[in-house]
Amino acid sequence: MKINVERGAFLKALNHVQSVVERRNTIPILSNVLIEAAKGELKLTATDLDIEIVEALPADVLRNGSATSRSTVRYATSQPTEYMKPS
Repeated sequence: MKINVERGAFLKALNHVQSVVERRNTIPILSNVLIEAAKGELKLTATDLDIEIVEALPADVLRNGSATSRSTVRYATSQPTEYMKPS
């Protein structure tokens, strides 16, 4: 996965989906956020098995892909520029 995305929009969407994620979970994958990039869109998904939140935002998708992450907020807030280019 390779994308360019506006940092402010990404952080807003990420904070929204992470509101459903519990830090101390008996199923570790539920403390992650699913990140999917395809067709000019970045989709963030989080669930606690009762509630699922999905946020979609426009992105320049250079290579389609998906991943899960726990430390996404820490990475996003450490980026010095307006546009993030994680790969």
